[in-house]
Amino acid sequence: MALISAGLILMGAATPTMRNVPTVWAWTFGGAAVLTGITYTTLWLRGWLSRRQSLRMACFGSSLIAVGCVMQTYPMVALMGCTGMAVVGGYAAFFHNSKAITFIVVLGMAVGALCALRVVQNYGWAVAAAGWWLVVELNLAVPLAIQAVMRTMGADVVRSHQDPLTGVLNRRAFYERAALLLTSPANELHLVAVMIDLDEFKKLNDAYGHIAGDQALTAVGWALRENSNSSAIIGRFGGEEFIVVDAVPAELAEELPAQLCLAIAALPQPVTASVGAAIVRWESVTSMDDLIRAADAAMYAAKRAGGNQTRISRPARVDR
Repeated sequence: MALISAGLILMGAATPTMRNVPTVWAWTFGGAAVLTGITYTTLWLRGWLSRRQSLRMACFGSSLIAVGCVMQTYPMVALMGCTGMAVVGGYAAFFHNSKAITFIVVLGMAVGALCALRVVQNYGWAVAAAGWWLVVELNLAVPLAIQAVMRTMGADVVRSHQDPLTGVLNRRAFYERAALLLTSPANELHLVAVMIDLDEFKKLNDAYGHIAGDQALTAVGWALRENSNSSAIIGRFGGEEFIVVDAVPAELAEELPAQLCLAIAALPQPVTASVGAAIVRWESVTSMDDLIRAADAAMYAAKRAGGNQTRISRPARVDR
């Protein structure tokens, strides 16, 4: 990105050499392009731009290219120069919204049309139309193709994080999200980890078949999402075992395990769950693994007691 920004420096430095351009205009435009190029090259070398800085760069860059094309006294060079705005449009497609893309595309097409009219005088309508159509194709195709790729990749990322049957996070994605939770200060909240294991799930599969078992797992995933806060991290650990982690006030942390246990028992599928939870003040947690182990131990206690019930562990501190 620093090298692309440096391209504005070269464009600005070349501007004073244009023929038949008033000296004041040439040096003013050249100075603005050089200053803009140096500014954004420096910013990119220092690190990622803020969203506002990035959007300004896209708008300034496309506007400078447009002005440079209009100032160019060779009509065909000016028309081909409009293709450079496709690069800026592609950048906007990666990092910004459709409004930014529309601004750059419309600007490129409008300036391209103006430059094409100048081409007509020397080369005729056919050459001018072909050149303008090339500008339109590039300015449209590059941003749209990049957006299509980004949307497809985004959908693949979502699918790679989800358990395909239940719609909750898979084990790897769960640990990634849970690790991030510990980096978000929330000292006034409690961290609750709820481990859920379905009771006698093998018997359900044996009695009704694996399709019924899959339907039950799907229903459990839905019940966990419906009965947890939007901030909850919900994952499937494999088989018939699920986990929910959330940072909530103390009273909600105490209510969540029983709420999830009742929601599963209320499903139309013949399934219940043993639910174990570990609840601790947020600032007392330094290891997500230890919190999960405490919840797992509580879950096995609920299972040994007969299932379809909850057990809660309240460790004073979860150390590394």
